[in-house]
Amino acid sequence: MMLAGRRILVDASMATSGGGYTYLVNMVPALAAAAPEAKFLVLTRDASSARAVVPRANVEFRVLPSSGLWGRIGFVAFRAASVARRWQADVYFSVAEYVPFGARCPGVLSLRNANVFTPLDQGWGRYQTFRLWVLRRLAVATAKRAARVVFVSQDSAAWMGDAAKVPPDRRAVIHHGVNLEDWARALQGVPRTGDVGILALSSVYRYKNIVRLVEAYCELGKRMSDPPPLTIVGDEQDAKHLGDIREALERAGELGARIRVVGEVPYEEISAYYRDARLFVFPSYLETFGHPLLEALAAELPVVASDMPVFREIAGDAALYFDPFDVGNIAEQMERVLRDSDLAESLAQRSRARAQSFTWKAAADRLAALLDQVIREG
Repeated sequence: MMLAGRRILVDASMATSGGGYTYLVNMVPALAAAAPEAKFLVLTRDASSARAVVPRANVEFRVLPSSGLWGRIGFVAFRAASVARRWQADVYFSVAEYVPFGARCPGVLSLRNANVFTPLDQGWGRYQTFRLWVLRRLAVATAKRAARVVFVSQDSAAWMGDAAKVPPDRRAVIHHGVNLEDWARALQGVPRTGDVGILALSSVYRYKNIVRLVEAYCELGKRMSDPPPLTIVGDEQDAKHLGDIREALERAGELGARIRVVGEVPYEEISAYYRDARLFVFPSYLETFGHPLLEALAAELPVVASDMPVFREIAGDAALYFDPFDVGNIAEQMERVLRDSDLAESLAQRSRARAQSFTWKAAADRLAALLDQVIREG
C-alpha cells in the first residue's frame, strides 16, 4: 500500500486564502483516504481550514501563529526544517512555492502563483514589485533543491517550469479536482432561481480582470433591454483593483444598481451562488488553473471564459471563449448564451461531463503515488 507507515508533513503555512485554502480543505482528506496507513502533519496559519477538514485518525493539524509575509518566509527559512526533523518526516510537501533549507527529508513543492513568474506588466507599485522579486528568487532557489515540483496544469508546467528553471524530469502535473457527489447533493431537489444572474467568482486581483467585466456588462446592457444581474463574489486581495472596480461601477450609471459586489463568502456557502446563477463568466488573463472554472462545470452551468491555453485545458468544448482584453467580445459571448437557451443547455450538459475528468480522489491518488516514489528514491 502506498505510503504505508510513512510520515508526511504538509506545509500549508503560506496558503492563507483563495485557491490555497480550497486546495487544502479538499486535498488533505482525499490524500489521507488514499494513504490510510500513513501519518500526516498539516501546518497551517488558519484555524478555520483545520475545522473545515473532516477529521481523520491519521491527520494532525498544527495551527501556527498568525504572521505577515516576512514572518512566513522566516518560518520556511529558519524553523520549518527543525519542525520536520523533530516530527521525523519522511517527506516535506509544500502546497505553496517553498520548501525549507536544511531539511533532512526530500521535499516536494507546488508552484501555483502565476504572479511570481509572469512577465506581464500589471502596474504593481514599488513594494509589490519588490515583494514579487523576492518571492521569485526564493521559489527558484527552493525549486532547485526539491525532489519534484508539482504544477496544477500542463500549461503552467511548461511556462512556469521554464521560468523557475525546473528540469522537465522533475516536473509533475496534478490537476485540481471537485467532489462530484457533493455538487450533486447541492443541486439535487433545489430549483435554480437564476437570482444570481451572471456569476463571477474568485479572489479579487487585477489579473482577474473585473473592471473589463463590469465594462462588458455595461455593453451587454446596450444589447439587451433587461440583462440579468451581475454578481461578483470573492475576497479582496488587491486594494488598487478594488478601487478601480468601484470607479467602473460609478461609470456604469443606472446599470451599476444591477451589479452586486458581494465580497468574501464562507467556502461552505459557495455552492448556493453557483446553483442560482444563469451563467458563469471567468475573465482572468493570468491563471495556473482557475478552480472556480472547474466548480462552475461541476455545477452544470454554461460557461464563458478567457481564451487561454489553461482554460481550454480544463473546460475543453464545455465553454465559449473570448479575448479577455476585448470588452465587446466579452459582452458578445455572454449575450450569445443568454439569448440562446439551446446553446446554454448544451454547454451545461457538456459542463457536467467535462467535470468528471477532474476529481479530488484522482488528484490525491496521483499525489500519494508521487510522494511514495520520492521517498523510495531517497
